[in-house]
Amino acid sequence: MTESNQRKLDPRLRRQMHAFDQPARLLNDLRSDLTMATTADAPAAEALTADAVSPALLTRRVLVTLDGDVPDDLADLDWSCIADRYYAVDIPLARLDALRDAEAVRFVEAARGYFPFLDTSLGEVRADAVHAPEDGTPGATGEGVVVGIIDSSLDVTLDDFRNEDGTTRVAFLWDQNLTPQGDESSPEGYTFGVEYDRDAIDAALAADAPGQIRHRWEAGSHGTHVAGIAAGNGRSADDAFPAGQYVGVAPGATLIFVAPRFDGGVGTFTDSASVARAIAYVFERAAQLGMPAVINMSLGQNGGSHDGESTVERAIDRLLDVPGRAFVSAAGNEHIWRGHASGRLVTGETRTLQWRVGGGLPLPWGEVLPEGELGDFSVNEMEIWYGSRDRFRVRLLAPSGHATDWVVPDESALPFALPNGNEVFIDSERFTVLNGDARIYIEVSPVDDFVERGIWQVEIEALEARDGDFDAFIERDARRRWVRLRDGRVVDNRYADQSFFGGDDFDPTVTLGTPATARRSIAVANYDNESQVINPSSSRGPTRDGRAKPEIAAPGTGIVASNADGGQPDPRDASQRVPMRVSKDGTSMAAPHVAGAIALMLERDPRLTVEQIRKILIAAAAPSPTGLTVFDPAWGYGRLDVRRAVDLVDGGV
Repeated sequence: MTESNQRKLDPRLRRQMHAFDQPARLLNDLRSDLTMATTADAPAAEALTADAVSPALLTRRVLVTLDGDVPDDLADLDWSCIADRYYAVDIPLARLDALRDAEAVRFVEAARGYFPFLDTSLGEVRADAVHAPEDGTPGATGEGVVVGIIDSSLDVTLDDFRNEDGTTRVAFLWDQNLTPQGDESSPEGYTFGVEYDRDAIDAALAADAPGQIRHRWEAGSHGTHVAGIAAGNGRSADDAFPAGQYVGVAPGATLIFVAPRFDGGVGTFTDSASVARAIAYVFERAAQLGMPAVINMSLGQNGGSHDGESTVERAIDRLLDVPGRAFVSAAGNEHIWRGHASGRLVTGETRTLQWRVGGGLPLPWGEVLPEGELGDFSVNEMEIWYGSRDRFRVRLLAPSGHATDWVVPDESALPFALPNGNEVFIDSERFTVLNGDARIYIEVSPVDDFVERGIWQVEIEALEARDGDFDAFIERDARRRWVRLRDGRVVDNRYADQSFFGGDDFDPTVTLGTPATARRSIAVANYDNESQVINPSSSRGPTRDGRAKPEIAAPGTGIVASNADGGQPDPRDASQRVPMRVSKDGTSMAAPHVAGAIALMLERDPRLTVEQIRKILIAAAAPSPTGLTVFDPAWGYGRLDVRRAVDLVDGGV
């Protein structure tokens, strides 16, 4: 195996290949993923033995960049073409070496975990003035445009997503988690999940038998709320929430919904490979319908280079080459999680970063969360990115004082077994395949139950510094307040499974998630339209390579929109009904305001390119309350103004 072939794999996969011949190490990885899992089909962690590990658990979902055809000896695997040269595939660990060594393979990236990030907000962004303008110009509601939503689940029974005659507004629903039964089938070109088209959904609704659609939604689901903001028609009603008051931005749009696969490990909603397939699917189905399309994805993660060069971001950019397409991404809610550090070194200088594990997160308003009852039971990951003109070496010291060896560029160290019961894997690469920059990858794993609580010290020494700048990112983890243990007890872990930068190391800029940093995505920040201040959690720009993102801010605090299971008996009190509306916060709620706005723009001109859409939104933006008219890392270029954006599409000034 040549060194160049070895570098075709990202460091997560290299570490897993190191572990493949070590059953105890593999079992520990699986136990770490499953110990706190709450899904009904998750195997019990204590039941895992070497004999019990199934091939499915030893399969990895990856994204592959090809410079040719799919290798013949791997053609039997489940390949999905996302965009030209970019594929997703599920591959057994035992065959990763064959994939790595294939001549046509340029790079293999492990799928990364993705997580979920109206009544007054509609007037705030002036969307109501577009629905029914008072100046005699035609109104716009998104008719003839697809709004694609990639999210947790959608309550298709709600009137918000049905026409006046009771038929559905959902043209297609692909649940990637289901296995076809009876007459069901996966979408054409895909080998997993179940696709329901408009006819199947209408048949279930007409028979008052929604169970015919096996897609399940949880009460108050994130995806239902997001879809309601982007495209709800406001028809769902009860005594507290009258019809016609809580209308989405594009109430006449056609919906395509994808629930991506949920099997990415503890606390993970989905992964980048499943999301990439979902994005390609929405654009394929929109083209089949002959409609322009905008996709909203209020999901993301905190790993990667943060410069738009991840495989999924490159695929998104390629898919957006076609006019009449746009992709909107929530900026992320990372500003409070202290996941970014940066600095500049000169030759011979050492910088020590404080990596805090086990709880005690300080919040922007002065509160400090107590340490959790459990501590950190997850695998902790950090990436350090810097210019390839420099050479840095790194080592890690545990809170107990135990240290790893120094790791120099182009060295991939086998896991260090520390006396504290943890393992550390460090990989350093000077010229990475996708962007040519240098990256250091650090992974700390619990061998027993938990990573040692306290401050881990990351020592970075500049062996040679011509530029000297670096950025360090801590990957997002499960972030659960309440955790149910295997014995049934529920404990308050106070988000202690999310590590963070301690002391003064946290840099609040460059905290956008992925894929918000993609070059052609439109990233959206979250502000409170009542107080007119940016939400403390909203991620800040720019990108690591200095591009101005987020592009725009939209209301995302206290947004009242569609509530899954609205109108159904309340499981906590059968005498009550679940309310039709629910309030949620986050950039997840801000992004669909912009997706809906783009649907109105595409109704006016279905041939708009994504770059035209981006520049129109920026040109139309209302100044932030700070009065700045230039780019601001928190606000982008200002507040969403739907009326002015549509006017500019119409040729206004």
